[in-house]
Amino acid sequence: MNVHDEMSETEVLRAASESLSGLPVASPPDIEAIMTRGRAHRTRRLAAVAGLAAAGVAAGTALALGLTGVLGPARTPGTIRIPGTIRTASFTLVSHSNGTATLTINPKELLDPTALQNDLAQYGIPAKVTSGSFCSSDPAPAGFSHVVSESPAGPSTATPQSGAQPTITIDPAAMPAGTELSVGYFQLNSGAYSGQQQADVVLIDTSSCTCTSTPPDSNGLPDGYGPSDGIGMLYGGRGPAG
Repeated sequence: MNVHDEMSETEVLRAASESLSGLPVASPPDIEAIMTRGRAHRTRRLAAVAGLAAAGVAAGTALALGLTGVLGPARTPGTIRIPGTIRTASFTLVSHSNGTATLTINPKELLDPTALQNDLAQYGIPAKVTSGSFCSSDPAPAGFSHVVSESPAGPSTATPQSGAQPTITIDPAAMPAGTELSVGYFQLNSGAYSGQQQADVVLIDTSSCTCTSTPPDSNGLPDGYGPSDGIGMLYGGRGPAG
């Protein structure tokens, strides 16, 4: 090969370029595919985080419910509540498995009519409990003796015994439709029984009753006193107002 047979630099570069052009070259990446894969990955990651958060909330709820079951329901300040019993300073109300409830009044405390009405409602006993007044229907609904019974049996004496606790048992299932109990509470401030407390219980027509500030049989309070078709209870002395 003579000098004329040698390839020029330009020819060498051209030959190299032609050789390289024959090699396979990867195509540019698909930008849309990359973005799709990124979105899918981000979605899976967010779903995993949400799952962990939901599991945490469920665990917290279960813990709260568990503690509620252990510690019992929240208590109203000043009121002790145990299953089937509501106990306040002025009365105790006990529910029984047969649906009845027993009310025992503390003669050493002034009765709280609002609390008594609300607590009777908790045990399904509709009642109108009033202080300084007595409500009745004329005629009185029949069936009182099936709804309310006194313990011990028999009418309350007009001469309260020291420490005696008036007690009645109420059967709400025996109450005729459209009726409720009327409990009228009085503090007697004059006469032979001044300083005593009086509670009278009758059955009334919910839509038709009248109320008076005069307690039943307030003149003399004979033995076996009380409203007709109802129960009258005279008890205790004046307790501390609370």
